[in-house]
Amino acid sequence: MLKYLRMKTGLALAVSCLTFAPVVASAMPISKTVNVSVYQLCNSLNECASMGPAGDVYYAASTNKIWAQAGISVTFSFISQIASDAFYDISDTVGDTFDDLYNSVFPGLAGLNHSTVDMFLVNSYDGAYGVGYSGAGGLIMSMADILGFDCGGAPGCTGRIDTLAHELGHNFGLVPEDFVDYAGASDPGHSLDPNNLMASGAIRNVPTTPDDVNPDGLGLDRLPQTHIDFARMSSLLRDVNTVPEPGSLELLGLTLVGVAAVRRRRTR
Repeated sequence: MLKYLRMKTGLALAVSCLTFAPVVASAMPISKTVNVSVYQLCNSLNECASMGPAGDVYYAASTNKIWAQAGISVTFSFISQIASDAFYDISDTVGDTFDDLYNSVFPGLAGLNHSTVDMFLVNSYDGAYGVGYSGAGGLIMSMADILGFDCGGAPGCTGRIDTLAHELGHNFGLVPEDFVDYAGASDPGHSLDPNNLMASGAIRNVPTTPDDVNPDGLGLDRLPQTHIDFARMSSLLRDVNTVPEPGSLELLGLTLVGVAAVRRRRTR
């Protein structure tokens, strides 16, 4: 689902960070990357929105398989939980909205961030599996609905695995009406090709597993070259350093050892 830029008002939060990048086969050399900052919504009963199926947190594997077609890798940094009954289940038609949630963390910035991507995991978002701002770094994932998608009973299904990849496409600006496969006035933000990643959720053929993603299996969630070229110009992307300096690898190792030591002390 596509969200055009709007604004409203808003709570502030703490930070703890975890970053990881899954290793996947690439359809073209990975030369661009985007990091997604993750916020998890919880309610007053200490129930929290799911972070995705076991072994594929945030649906990172399918997201990376899809965007590998464009030479783009996706990493994730868990920032914090947000305790809020108002935002645990939200709607854009009744009560608190996505804009309200975004502005509660970043006052006045809903839909305006063009350098980072912020992802909010909510339990349920009325009317959509996910929403992404057009050309800017904000998206929401309706985790109960995504996980509840059963792929028509197909074995191996873990939910609607391409929702995040689709919303990232909107974040990267994939909404131009002049793409030949787009619907124009009837649906200006989506492709008419059901095998295209940027087809609307109503018509898109959803892969059961990453094995169905283009260029493999059923060839689903395809990104044509016009979409690849456009998405790779997004200001949300960074160039990948393909060969790290030896000193930076040594520093990374020392940092990880230090972090592990701190965590052990806190556990005790």
